[in-house]
Amino acid sequence: METENLKYVYLELLQNMLDELSSHQEQLQKTYSKAKTNLQVSEGHFYHPKDLKKVKGIGDTIIKRLEMKLEIYCTNNNIEFPTFETQKGKASSKSTKRNLTSLRVDGHNKEIEQQPTKKKRKYIPKKKSGGYAILLGLLELNAIRRPCTKEEIIEISQKYANGSMNSNFATKEFYGAWSSISSLLKHSLVLEEGRPRRYSLTSEGLEMAKSLKIADNIVFRNDTKMNNIDISLDLANERTVNLSELLKQDKQIRQYNESSFNSAFSDISRETNHSINASTPQRSRVLQNISSLPSTPTTNRSNQQTSTTTGISTNEKYLKGKVHMNRKRFTGISYEIWKNGSYEIYPIIDHREVKSQQDRDYFSNALKLKGVKMEVRQLSVGDIIWVARHTETGFLCVLNTIIERKRLDDLAASIKDNRFMEQKNRLDKSGCTNKYYLIEETMASSVVSMTEALKTSLWMILLYYRFSVIRSQNSNETVQKLHALHSVVKHHYSKKDLLVMYPNNLKDQDHYRKILERFQLEFGNHTSIECCHTLDCFQEIMGKNDSPTVGEMTIQVLMYIKGVSLEKAVAIQAVFPTLNIILTAYRNCSSQLEAKMLMFQKLGSAPGNKKISKSLSEKIADAFT
Repeated sequence: METENLKYVYLELLQNMLDELSSHQEQLQKTYSKAKTNLQVSEGHFYHPKDLKKVKGIGDTIIKRLEMKLEIYCTNNNIEFPTFETQKGKASSKSTKRNLTSLRVDGHNKEIEQQPTKKKRKYIPKKKSGGYAILLGLLELNAIRRPCTKEEIIEISQKYANGSMNSNFATKEFYGAWSSISSLLKHSLVLEEGRPRRYSLTSEGLEMAKSLKIADNIVFRNDTKMNNIDISLDLANERTVNLSELLKQDKQIRQYNESSFNSAFSDISRETNHSINASTPQRSRVLQNISSLPSTPTTNRSNQQTSTTTGISTNEKYLKGKVHMNRKRFTGISYEIWKNGSYEIYPIIDHREVKSQQDRDYFSNALKLKGVKMEVRQLSVGDIIWVARHTETGFLCVLNTIIERKRLDDLAASIKDNRFMEQKNRLDKSGCTNKYYLIEETMASSVVSMTEALKTSLWMILLYYRFSVIRSQNSNETVQKLHALHSVVKHHYSKKDLLVMYPNNLKDQDHYRKILERFQLEFGNHTSIECCHTLDCFQEIMGKNDSPTVGEMTIQVLMYIKGVSLEKAVAIQAVFPTLNIILTAYRNCSSQLEAKMLMFQKLGSAPGNKKISKSLSEKIADAFT
């Protein structure tokens, strides 16, 4: 065997690979034929299969297969398998100035040694960048012992950044400075925890933030006044309390503010034996807007069983004019009351809601012309939601009104590919009591053949799922309907107080809704109170990227079977919670007939859309056996 050039051996092996292909492997036939042709016309020596890399059309996959073929060839012919020798790269004739200087100083003609690998450069965020602003904001918020929400950090960090912290789809700013949080997490400068996510400084992040503060001579407003004050949100200092007490204390605080304008931050502790169990800690606090509070901590009040005095903290001048929010806890979840008049209401429109590709800003511009304040951003679920923004803190909460806008052709397409039921399910999990489908009756040729399916779907969401339907002829009428609904929403909340929840360890979307329902059950008898989640919590938990549970994955897999709708998949998952249980059930069937009738026996008499027919039961059996 010629040791210098094995070109003709490789050509023979490629021909063998071509002969082994079946008639339907047309793509591989083209690939191997092209590789063989290119190798035939290539000049040079080919010893090891890796030498073939310089031939056009021969890549790593073909080389691996040729290696396997060559091993068999060498074994059959009692020949040693070729060894691959890497050619040492020639030393560069060019030298750096530092190397040349070293040679001149030493006076020796030594070979230039290879430069040591450079150490990884320490990450330091650029001045006025997103990472720079976030670190300083976390430092000012004293986010060391207690984590802060995205909303709090953005509120106080904005002044340290050149660009906007939030993305603004209306002005085509698709990435805000907040996106730098990923770099801070990657370099272990910031710690992320809980759901919805909260952020705090690590020890490395604290040192970095302090260095940036000193380097740029930044002085926080509270540096001289608040060095020994703790403003951390220690959850141990929050207590379970009934609503009447909370409203009573809030009223007392407002009366105190009117009589003493200079007092803006107080700790309240009153005797409440008539409404609180004796075992409940008698501790309460008035919490101020954290996003605008200083970074240094304040000392906590000790527990007092009977006290009728109101203590005024040393930072009253700094917080003058700010609103008081008395935060309490119910079933381990913090909440606070926003009095009517302390917040403003406006809609948020999903940035993907457009009239056409050429007129993407139609809805936002049309609503602005009607005098409606609104915002455009990406929404996790729904196309339009209404939010309340606290006028003092800037915090946002989601009100109980959500809209899914559909054109008839889009609705028809979503029914075909099961998106309709998936979207309906996600809207239901939002916990909003007022859920609307806004249907624009724009006809298309594809809609005519689905008239009955559309009627069925609309009746289903009206009667079975208790959604409301708003009909409009075109985009202009849609804007008019939105403007009218906005007026109704504003009037509805004009005399309502908002109970805003701050959960810190949500498991999934079902947990999100259950907490909302639990609060509504507890406080729902107060007609002037409405329970809400924060917008940050809504956006994070309701997103599609939320990690699915085993049950949700089982439902998704079942829906890939033709004929299995969301309702049927949920019904099957209720009987067989996981895919493993489904497979085990089919394995335990004594005959093929029993396997085909398994789902029919379990759900053949189920009500409505959950019923499994014999033919569908056979399809499911074919998929799992």
